[in-house]
Amino acid sequence: MDEVRRARAFALSTADDAGLSERQALNLHLVVEEAVANIVNYSGATMMELCAWQEDGRLYVSFTDDGIPFDPTLHPEPDLTLPIGMRAIGGLGIHYIRKMSDGMDYRRQDGKNILTVWKKVKR
Repeated sequence: MDEVRRARAFALSTADDAGLSERQALNLHLVVEEAVANIVNYSGATMMELCAWQEDGRLYVSFTDDGIPFDPTLHPEPDLTLPIGMRAIGGLGIHYIRKMSDGMDYRRQDGKNILTVWKKVKR
């Protein structure tokens, strides 16, 4: 969970550097926290790297880890119309990442998962 706390600081610093609105900063914080929590709790990774940059009116955040291959872009959307007891376990973190970002891309390269999430920056 130390990694989640460090990711929280990364998200706050990135939001501040990018000049995000309070709402955009909150969304970025949740996206980063969900992605990092999934990596920490499920991937078996021994390393993780976060990187952020702005380009063409978008803020990009990439998450690189050496855990088991997992492409979240292929994970199905949870059926939120079902009662909680009837829903499949898992997938809400990925759902939140999709809803709070404008897109995401996954690739596996050199034995590493690389997830890139982006958000249009509105000033």
